[in-house]
Formats: sequence, structure tokens, C-alpha cells
Amino acid sequence: MRLHFAGIGSTVMFDLAIAMKKAGHEVSGSDSGSIDQGVTERLSEHGLLPNGSWHPELILDPSDTLIIGPGITPDNPELEKARKIRARILSYPEFIEMECRNKHRVVLAGSPGKIAIAVIIVHTLQYHKREIDYVLSRPVPGIEDSVKLGNAPTVIIDALDGPASNIDPTTTFLKYKHHIGIISGIEWFGSPTHSSKEEYARQFSLFEKATPKGGVLIYFDLEPVVGVISKEPLPDVLYIPYKTHPSQMDNGQEYLVESATERHPVKLSGKHNMQNISAARETLKKLGITTPMFFEAVKNFGGPNI
Repeated sequence: MRLHFAGIGSTVMFDLAIAMKKAGHEVSGSDSGSIDQGVTERLSEHGLLPNGSWHPELILDPSDTLIIGPGITPDNPELEKARKIRARILSYPEFIEMECRNKHRVVLAGSPGKIAIAVIIVHTLQYHKREIDYVLSRPVPGIEDSVKLGNAPTVIIDALDGPASNIDPTTTFLKYKHHIGIISGIEWFGSPTHSSKEEYARQFSLFEKATPKGGVLIYFDLEPVVGVISKEPLPDVLYIPYKTHPSQMDNGQEYLVESATERHPVKLSGKHNMQNISAARETLKKLGITTPMFFEAVKNFGGPNI
């Protein structure tokens, strides 16, 4: 495919563009704003650094695909050119869903913890030599690429909670059409993209309702998450609540407590990390990772600053 990324310097977009170039597609990109130094270096390394202006002339044919970042406005010249020649126009989550249509999609929604949960899941699957694709919302120490989209049967998507684009207000995490959905928590910080705390919370209720028959919804079993979960569960959907994983500190070493006689050392500590571990464990059970396999992998998880 010939792909052009409008707003290539924005979150997820730059790593997605790099991943598509590595996959062998013809990729170009543009951006008129300032780009973070780290992102600049990544794009430059792969020959994708834009020159600070828009380039509608790069969209040549109706077979081209224009992928728009969340900040692209309706009057953007590249968007206007793509409309004029009837090229395909997709927001970046729509493009990711299209690329992952034949994969088992595990989608993390929530305010706190979701990227940590995603990284623990990816680490565990890779530790056990499972082929896995993933989309992370930002770079993470120890992981070279934040986006990996190949031929793996399963993809882990750390989904954002803003709108898909300026021309599509649908919340990004609703675009991925999950098979396994995870709600890690709901924290309202105020947002220009959601009119109120209630409207923000409603997006997670919509996420629950988007779970298909035969799907799985894993959620943090405390307020305010339980407040958005239906009092009457959806038929043919498996609901799995999780809490903070039991743990204990002993001589400076944190242990996951499985029973009165069984505990497992980990490099992570603290309540939030124990919640993230619990969510990852429940998810991995549904991906074929047994309890002994999980404990073996998680004790080797170095706990990057995520």
C-alpha cells in the first residue's frame, strides 16, 4: 500500500508509520507543528521526518490511503485533496483495526495502569516465545518499537480515550472492536474532548456494550469502574473482575502471595503494580498462559519506568 500520515509527529502515529515502512509499504508523512526531539530522531532514522508543512501533492491516486492524526482539522489541505480524488481516508485507530481485522484483539481502556498492564502481557507472551503483535500509546524503556504489526494471531492494544480524530468524535478505544476488553480504572482529570465526568464515564459503558457474544470483559472491581458496568450483564459475555493481587514485603523483597504456603518473588512493588499484575494475569489466562507460566515470566519482568 501507499500510505500517507498527516500529523505523523503525534502520539502513536509516528510509531505506526515506522511499523508500516518496516512492513514494506510505501510511506510518507507530514506535520506542521513542533515535534518532540525523541520523535524527531526516530522519524529521521527511518527517513520519515517531515519538513514542517503540508504536502497534498503526495496524495496522487484514489488507491492511496490517507491516515489522519487526532489533531488534523477538517480544512487540512491533505484531507481536502484526498476527498477530491476519493482516496481512502482513515483515522489512525481505524487503520489499526483494519490491519488487525483477522487478529484476536485485546484492547485496554482506562485512565490509570493500562500501559503497564499491556507491557506485562507482552513481556509474558514474548518470554514464552508466543508470537504477538502490539500497539502501545507511547515508547516504553526496553521495548524498541511501540507498534509491532506483523503476522501474529493476537494483538494487544493500549488504547487512548480521546476522539479518533477531529472529524470523528468516537472515542478511540471503541474503534478497535475488541474480543477481550480490559477496563483498568476511570479517573476524570477534565478534558476538552468530553463535556463532563459523566460523559467520560459513559464511554466505558459503551466499551462494555461493544463486547461481542463470546467475548470477555475484564475490569477493576472497585468504584468508579463498577459504576459503569451493567447491572444486567450482557448475554454470552464473560465478565471477569479483578482486585489488587495479594502480596507481602519480606526483607526488601516483594512477593506475590498465592496461598499460605506459596509465594513468588517479583521486581515490582506497590498497590498499583499489584493491580496491574492482577489484570495482566486474568488476561493471560484467556491467552493460554497457565499459572506456573505466569509466575515464571513475571518474576523476570524488570519493571521499566512506565
